[in-house]
Amino acid sequence: MKNRFYALPLRRLAKGALRLMGVAIVAALSFQGWDASAQNAPAHDQQPVDSLALPTGKTDWIDPIRATPPRTRYILYPTPSRGHGTAGSCMVYIPEEYEQNPAKRYPVVYYLHGGTGNQREARWMIARIDSAITAGKMEPLIVVSPQALPIGWYINANTNDPKVTSGPIHDVIINDLLPYIDSHFRTVAAPSGRGIEGFSMGGRGTLMLAFMHPELFGAASSVAGALVDWDEEPLQRSLECTFGSVDSPLSRTYFDAWHPRTFACVNARKIIADGMKIRMFVGTADRLFEENGHHMTTRFHNLLDSLSIPHTFETTPGANHNPLEIFDPGKRTYDTSFWDNALRSEVATTSAPLSLPDTLSSFLSEHFPGVSPEVVTALPDERGTHHQILLSDGTLLKFNEHGKWILADRTASGKPLPSSLIHEGIISDTAANHPATSVIRIEKVPRTGYDTLLSDGSTPLYDTAGNPIARDN
Repeated sequence: MKNRFYALPLRRLAKGALRLMGVAIVAALSFQGWDASAQNAPAHDQQPVDSLALPTGKTDWIDPIRATPPRTRYILYPTPSRGHGTAGSCMVYIPEEYEQNPAKRYPVVYYLHGGTGNQREARWMIARIDSAITAGKMEPLIVVSPQALPIGWYINANTNDPKVTSGPIHDVIINDLLPYIDSHFRTVAAPSGRGIEGFSMGGRGTLMLAFMHPELFGAASSVAGALVDWDEEPLQRSLECTFGSVDSPLSRTYFDAWHPRTFACVNARKIIADGMKIRMFVGTADRLFEENGHHMTTRFHNLLDSLSIPHTFETTPGANHNPLEIFDPGKRTYDTSFWDNALRSEVATTSAPLSLPDTLSSFLSEHFPGVSPEVVTALPDERGTHHQILLSDGTLLKFNEHGKWILADRTASGKPLPSSLIHEGIISDTAANHPATSVIRIEKVPRTGYDTLLSDGSTPLYDTAGNPIARDN
């Protein structure tokens, strides 16, 4: 039987059926080979294996479940696009050789989860990539899977409509997450080193973001992408939470404006000229392949053909709306060579020591003994030269033109920042009001004090004396 509700993500159910929005859906999907307690970042709580399949709330920007598959990290990152002091979470896969190869920069593939899903959905794709890398069949790369609200369509939501509960997901991913990953990890920060893949709603988001931003992405892979028109979405309430009331003509206009076909048409010449690698998959038992004479995925494939945009379009016989069926080894393997052919790594050609001003070297010796600078960036402006330093333990530091630190960020590792950097008042308040947490990011805010991010996702603000103060927003 065809799956009518393409927006619903993979769920692992121990018993029977899950009732969602009044509709009974049996997922009965299981993911094999994961050990949720293995290789988590040290600061993160260990979770039982089943927690990898737990759902999140409908407006969660931070996944409350911190369980991660092997060689992945649970990471919190700031989301200024949502407002000062806000944060989001993501899951980051780091190849095993990353720590042993400090001169190498790695390509990144961003994975976008499906509707009502979460960042943990990427585990099916990470398993295949990790296996190929371990077997020497694929060049190592990084995978980033953001928590992008269970339903948000990867756009900036029509927040003028009172029925909308989503937010600026496009801006969070493009303006917040990508720069964060590029500044906290050794990445190839160019289209030649950045790809994107997604399932269902995430497959639609993949094509939308890649075609909207060919200057950022060099490869796009859509797995059962929800390339529907307005009237083809069976769960109308999944439209209202992002685009607005289904009774408003403006909502439909907003939907069309953010459709991937819009950006395919607008940017076709650049997509072709830049040589973006594009692939699409769908199962023949999926309603997105055919329902009542509507061939949603084929229709988009035909559009790309009409625009002369090179791509591949493959179907898996008998597969439903499920990547485990689409990439059933008996029918189709997950072709990791797509990423090898589309993306590249970079290796430094010089081993010259990094140059640091004496004040910055003294700062590192005092607060980060035994940790070496890995990447040093000098940023001159009219006031002088600012510096940004990425340390070998993943710490990001920023200094103003006077050599004074203004940011210390360990969100990439989740490890506590050195107490020598933190005001005693902040340490006392954290111990009293946020027990069992630690400060993993602290920024000096001019004329205010300190903006912090704790390991539990909370974002207290403090004055210059270390006293907690309320945020304006």
